[in-house]
Amino acid sequence: MLSTKHAKLAITILLLCLAAAFSFFFATEIVAESEFVKESVESVEESSDTVMRFSAATLATSLAITALPDDFATPLADSLADMNVYFVAILVVLFLEKILILYGVKLAFAIAIPVACVIGILAVALKRDMLKGLATRLCILALAVALVVPCSTHITNVVAADLTDYVNETIEETNDGAGKLNEAMTGGTEDKTMFEKLSDLFQTAIRDISDLMLHFQNTIRRCMNSVAIMILTNCIMPVLTFFVLKWILKETFHIAIPVPELRRRRKAAAVTGEELVVVEEGSHEE
Repeated sequence: MLSTKHAKLAITILLLCLAAAFSFFFATEIVAESEFVKESVESVEESSDTVMRFSAATLATSLAITALPDDFATPLADSLADMNVYFVAILVVLFLEKILILYGVKLAFAIAIPVACVIGILAVALKRDMLKGLATRLCILALAVALVVPCSTHITNVVAADLTDYVNETIEETNDGAGKLNEAMTGGTEDKTMFEKLSDLFQTAIRDISDLMLHFQNTIRRCMNSVAIMILTNCIMPVLTFFVLKWILKETFHIAIPVPELRRRRKAAAVTGEELVVVEEGSHEE
């Protein structure tokens, strides 16, 4: 019976050693160089380019609106310029996601998982449930962090394709509006008013200030919707993907949290001790 237990312990330790070696020497390069990860890096770079193009478009439109006479559209120009705060925040998140893809995968498979295997070996050798739970949690956390951005980018490309098209259309419209506004103020025939030039360029009935204001209000509305879409796809979805991945991995590995068990054991020992005290007191009274 004793030899069987020793054999099981030896097999478990050997498997953990093999898992640590495979993760460090093979899985690190295989996962980091996989098409799944490379496509995620390309997707993050495309998102960064989209944000920068969007920022340039809003700034160009803001400057074009500011150049209009009488400063009647200055609040609209300020609204467009203020959107760059959100663009900077989204760019920071995208930069962190890119770092997480490029270095997080390697750190997870080259360091975190081997360390988790070492802790697992100590847990088996010392028979400590707490170390076993720590090793499992570290392994799950490493996998979740390493896979969160690649999974979220692929999910976004599949689920939010229509939303991404809406953002690209908004960028084109914003750039187009800025170009036509500059053209109306600098070029064209001299016998036409600025609003007649704008009406010809936009191919709409822009007859006065209110029509022009309404056009750019609609542009700002589309820009705000696009900013919300980018925050959803680039900031919120990776966080949701992280928690979903963590839950899936947790259910797959069937983690047993040792702390409540220890508490229950202490409570059971305390109850048993109280019962023994009562029994001893009863025997003394007899």
